[in-house]
Amino acid sequence: MTTRKYITALISIALIFLSANSFANSDNTGEETKAKPAKDTIPAMVLYGDKFLFQQVDYLSRDKVVAFRDSLADFRGFEDDLVHQVTLYLSITEMDDTQVVQLIDSLFELEKIPYPLINQINLYIVNRPLEIRETIEEFIDTSEFPADYFYHSWNTINPNPYLPKLSRHDSTVLLDLTKGGGENYFAMPKKGVLTSPFGWREGKSHNGIDIDLEVWDTVVTAFAGMVRVAKFFGGYGRVVVVRHFNGLETTYAHLHRIKVKAGKLVSAGEMVGLGGSSGNSTGSHLHFECRFKGYPLNPLNFISSEENNLITDTLVLKKTKYGFAAFPIGAEFHLVRKGEYLAKIAQMYGTTTRKLCELNSIRRNKILRVGEKIRVI
Repeated sequence: MTTRKYITALISIALIFLSANSFANSDNTGEETKAKPAKDTIPAMVLYGDKFLFQQVDYLSRDKVVAFRDSLADFRGFEDDLVHQVTLYLSITEMDDTQVVQLIDSLFELEKIPYPLINQINLYIVNRPLEIRETIEEFIDTSEFPADYFYHSWNTINPNPYLPKLSRHDSTVLLDLTKGGGENYFAMPKKGVLTSPFGWREGKSHNGIDIDLEVWDTVVTAFAGMVRVAKFFGGYGRVVVVRHFNGLETTYAHLHRIKVKAGKLVSAGEMVGLGGSSGNSTGSHLHFECRFKGYPLNPLNFISSEENNLITDTLVLKKTKYGFAAFPIGAEFHLVRKGEYLAKIAQMYGTTTRKLCELNSIRRNKILRVGEKIRVI
């Protein structure tokens, strides 16, 4: 197995919503659980499905795992596959990070890959002492370019060169928006009036937000990272794309002047260009995009255009049929029932239809399906 697969295996843990009890899933399905997220997270984490070896885990002591393993063996026989997986999980407490990588490597070579066990092992890695996690992060971040474990490429020509297969196996991703920026980890690219939101506009999808500015106004990068594209490109006009250390990419379009070159490391708040109206633009403004693996995300789901700051330090990305749904960690959702519509749901939660549309990047006339989840907070 290549180093790249080792890296992919190490970052395969994501959303951790787990509670205090310590019971395994007897069917080895690792049902999705709920609880508080871990306090310290790897900057970006991917989950292989939504399942874990144990059903409800906040802190799982070795003694509890051993006791449960033994109880399974008494009832089902020690050679049972679930018992064997629990035994493997117990063995990682004596391993260093390199040995854990080798174990995960061997699990990926099995005919039937035990994804719940892999997720559980990586959850253990996240909760190991800080010095061990730092060692693992150093092992991951070996590329010349930021977040190469997500992209495996560096294109300085095309702002969005990615194919759908890049995210084909993704399920849920957790991004730390404070990664790599020290105390000043975010800056609003341009403080100004929002003139066009993310979403559908005149029958077309608007993949970013537009912020009013004057020609020659300073435009800065939102997060720390490395400039990937700095050139004139089609409808974007003069455009800068920055890839950040957590895998997020931000785009700054319609610039009058570009002040950086591809490959330059930039800090949050550092100037990347001067505002203008180049490309397909009807007036001076900044077109600002946030993308992950090429798919556009609504910046207003994690950035306040009124307060000019982040509304969350951790962004959850949930893979959908057409891209990623982005929302702050801790966001609340409503499960649509028969007979419900946007206005009715808005009334239930003391909000407005417009706000629901903004939160979910949908149009007011969207037909809701029973069982669909709508973000309400």
